[in-house]
Amino acid sequence: MKGSENTMNPKYEITDIAHEKYPFLHRIRALRDVGIEVRAGDLGGFVEGEFNLSQEQEDSSWLFDHAIAAGCACVDRDSSLRGEAIACGQAYITQRSALSGHARAEDSAYIRGAVLREYARVSGTAMVLNTPGTGQYPKLSGHCTVYGTVAGAVEVTGTTVILWEEKIRNTTRDTLVLDGTDRAVIRHPSAEELRPSRPPSEAQKKARKKERER
Repeated sequence: MKGSENTMNPKYEITDIAHEKYPFLHRIRALRDVGIEVRAGDLGGFVEGEFNLSQEQEDSSWLFDHAIAAGCACVDRDSSLRGEAIACGQAYITQRSALSGHARAEDSAYIRGAVLREYARVSGTAMVLNTPGTGQYPKLSGHCTVYGTVAGAVEVTGTTVILWEEKIRNTTRDTLVLDGTDRAVIRHPSAEELRPSRPPSEAQKKARKKERER
C-alpha cells in the first residue's frame, strides 16, 4: 500500500491503485468508518498526498467515486467530493461543502459551506461562502463560473459568470437566483408575514426625533 509507511493517519490509507489518466494520483481506502456512508475497507476517490484530505478522526470529509483532490488542495471539516468533481491547485474546500458531477475548484478558490454541482467551476481567488449561523449557503450549478465572491443564499446557474471584482452577497432570508444575464428573487415564506415587535426604546425615539428635525 502506498500509505502503509505512515501509521499516523488512522482515517485512511493511500493505495497502489493509480488513476488511469493521472498516474500520480492514487485511490484512498478507509481504515475505519467515516461518517454515516463510509465503512472501513471502502475505496474512495483519488489524492496526490495525505495533505489533500483531512486525517482528523472526528472529520467525516471524504472523496467518493472518481473524485480528485490534487496539488495543494485541501478538503476538510465534513466536506465531500463526489462523481468526477475535482479540487486542485491551492483550493480549500471546507465546512460541509459538497462538490459533485464535474464541479471543479481550482487555483486559490475558497469554498465554505457551499454546494457545487454539474459543471460549476470556481477559479482564481474566488470565494463561495455560507453565512455563519443562518444556514444560508450558495448553490452553483450548470456551466457557471465564479472568479469573484458569492455569499449567502445565492443560486448561480446556467452560463453565469461572476467576474473577478464582483461581489454577490445576500444577507436576507430570500434567495437570489442568477441565470446567465437574468436575475430573480425567491421570497422566503416568512418574509410576507407580519410579527409583533418591541416598542422603540427612549433612545430610539430621541434618535428618530433628531432625524426628523434635521
